[in-house]
Amino acid sequence: MEISYLPVINFQSVIGREPRSTIFQVEEIEKLAKERILVTGAGGTIGSKITEFLSKIEDLEFLATDRDEGALHSLSLTLNSKALFDQPNIELLDIKDVIGIRKCIERFKPTLVIHAAALKHLSALQRQPREALLTNVFGTANLIDVSLDNQIKKFINISTDKVANYTSILGYTKKLAELYVAKIRHDFKFDYTSCRFGNVFNSRGSVIETFIHQIQTNKPITLTDKTIDRFFMSVEEAAHLTLKSSILNAGDVHIFDMGKPVSLESVIDKLQMLIGKRSPIIITGLRDGEKTSEVLFSKSEVASKTKDPRITYTNLTEELMDSEEIISQIKNRDELNLLKTISVYSKSYTI
Repeated sequence: MEISYLPVINFQSVIGREPRSTIFQVEEIEKLAKERILVTGAGGTIGSKITEFLSKIEDLEFLATDRDEGALHSLSLTLNSKALFDQPNIELLDIKDVIGIRKCIERFKPTLVIHAAALKHLSALQRQPREALLTNVFGTANLIDVSLDNQIKKFINISTDKVANYTSILGYTKKLAELYVAKIRHDFKFDYTSCRFGNVFNSRGSVIETFIHQIQTNKPITLTDKTIDRFFMSVEEAAHLTLKSSILNAGDVHIFDMGKPVSLESVIDKLQMLIGKRSPIIITGLRDGEKTSEVLFSKSEVASKTKDPRITYTNLTEELMDSEEIISQIKNRDELNLLKTISVYSKSYTI
């Protein structure tokens, strides 16, 4: 009888480095255990890993939320194999619904909000910038405004390396979210901060997932540019950085050491070798808003050390001084003017 084995496709075998340690010290666990933690986007790749970790801390109270009931069902099964709504710490929540956010926060009374909900697919947002505005900008502002109204002093916003020298709707809207978080930090001296990282390995909808599907189904592999490279981190590293940021609280934005950028052409080669199949590569050309390489810091940002040698931080002081008008527009939910500004970063959208 012939037995077929699935190839081992893991972070180290494809990216070429071992994941950084994601072990927390006892005192760090004790700090987290004192919090009541609300997680948005808990059904996503990063949000679910954060929630999974929180569920293992004894006596910690958390509420995992997402607008996707299917994703929450999967999370529920991962946590304890129970049906979705049998658990009081899993709820449906859409961050575009400010009334729903207010009811959720007033009922649960979190001390820390971990904000992982976002739209992240670059090409989709290039065509639909309003969706990016409503979720990535106004959704974040909804959470922050209600958190302020309820005197919640700790807030972690998950960002992306695409905000640094942004060229896309995704990058720009996530930059606006970073600035809105930083504005609260500077004005109210609350522990509001962001964490910024690159591609999460094999997350849902990621380029890795696409490559694997194309190779396994003997379809041509689509690559936008032969020279394209990206920063990669494991989902465990991403979850670790997010939680560690709430403990370090060093500055406006925390950035994890992800090693050197990795060529996507080399990623394809390793995946083909592991899967044992070869498919032709089609170079499609860079997509609207896409860059061949990402950076972690914008030109005006300065990297500073934290107590953890794997994590640096930067402050957005200079950008905040130049962003008073746009922050006011976000505060007032000025959709018309913001959409005009955001749409500059899309070649395929006209108002």
